[in-house]
Amino acid sequence: MSNKVFVTIIAVLVIGTFGYAVVKNKDAPPESPRPGIEQADKGQKHVADGTVPYGEAEPPTSGDHSSPLPWQAFDQEVPDMNVIHNLEHGGIYVSYRPDLPADQVAKITALFSKPFSNEKFSPSKAVVAPRAANGSLIIMSSWNRNMKLDFFDEEKMMEYYLRNVGKAPEGTAS
Repeated sequence: MSNKVFVTIIAVLVIGTFGYAVVKNKDAPPESPRPGIEQADKGQKHVADGTVPYGEAEPPTSGDHSSPLPWQAFDQEVPDMNVIHNLEHGGIYVSYRPDLPADQVAKITALFSKPFSNEKFSPSKAVVAPRAANGSLIIMSSWNRNMKLDFFDEEKMMEYYLRNVGKAPEGTAS
């Protein structure tokens, strides 16, 4: 086989593969919107611990932040400026007001902490903590996005986690 024929065959294969990929992706249905409400991007500047006061009715979903927290459930409030770093790494923050009934707090903790209450759901990038400033009983936050809930809803919480985890500037970071 001559070099011209070989080069022609390779070119046809490359162009055909590329054309097929373009047509296949064009016919794919668009991804449905992720759960939650999009929030303004306030940047991702790293600053020293304790230098940024937050405390609005919704946890911040981006902005100046400091060192990340361990992926776990906490019994005490955690600083917003630390949680933002976890969000930047693609994590999910589940915050709840301290007046949320104890049985619902236990369900949230069991859903997002080992040993997980749902054998088909084992989130590895979640921070769960009380947050007195919350305007809603439960707020799930991810990078530039949040969802408010008035009560524990396992299905909605799992969907929010699965559709938003990793959707951040450093989503693959641990």
